[in-house]
Amino acid sequence: MWIGALLATSRLLPGQAPAPRATGRIEGTVVLSQTLSVRKPRIRVYGEYGPGALPPPPRALNELANLVIYLDSAADLDAVGDSEAAPLVIEQRDEAFLPHVLPVVRGATVAFPNQDPVFHNVFSLSKARSFDLGRYPKGASKSVRFDRAGVVQVFCHIHSDMSAIVLVLDNPFFAVPARGRYVLEGVPAGEYRVVAWHERIHPVVRRVRVTPGDVTILNLNIPLPPEGTGAGR
Repeated sequence: MWIGALLATSRLLPGQAPAPRATGRIEGTVVLSQTLSVRKPRIRVYGEYGPGALPPPPRALNELANLVIYLDSAADLDAVGDSEAAPLVIEQRDEAFLPHVLPVVRGATVAFPNQDPVFHNVFSLSKARSFDLGRYPKGASKSVRFDRAGVVQVFCHIHSDMSAIVLVLDNPFFAVPARGRYVLEGVPAGEYRVVAWHERIHPVVRRVRVTPGDVTILNLNIPLPPEGTGAGR
C-alpha cells in the first residue's frame, strides 16, 4: 500500500512556499461476496466411509490482495511518480507473478526480477503500456516505467498461465485492503469518487466528501463473479 499527499499549486511570490492544504482521511472496511469465502465439501465419486473432505482453501479467499481502492475525478490531485525512487517489484517466483495486482502512480518504475530456475519473458500488449523484456534467467531483473494511466496486463511468453496487472493511477491516493480494512491518509478537503477496482468486476464507485481534520467512513461490499469471468476497468 502506498499513500501520499500533495500540496496545492497556486501562484506564489518569488521565494514563497506553498501553504499545505487542509486534509482529512477516508477509511473503512471491505467485504467480498460471500460466495467466495465458502468452502464446499468435496463430493466423493466412489463410496467410502468417513466424512467428505474439505478441499484446500480456494485462491479466491485471497482476492482482497487483488482489490485496489483509489480516488478518482480529482484533477487537483494529479501527480507523476518520482523516476529516482526505488522501483516497485513484481517477482517471478514458482512460475507466477507476485503480487498479481500492483497499483502504482503514473511515472513509476516496476522491476520484474526472475527468481525461478528457468527463463521467463515478460511482456504486455496493453494500450496503456506495451513492452517485451525478452528472455532472461534466474537472478536477472528488468524494469519498465509506466507513464500512462490505465490497466496494463502482463504475461510471460514462455509460461502461458502466468499473468499480472499493473494498475497505473493518476494520483497517489490508493490502497490495497489489509485484513479487510483500508485507509487513505492526507486527502485534501473536497468531494471525490472512491473507486474499488478488481479485474473481475466493473469498478464500484461511491461519492464522498472529505472535510479538514475529519475521518470519512466508507464501508464497501464488493460482489465478485466466479473466477474465470470479469470486466476489468
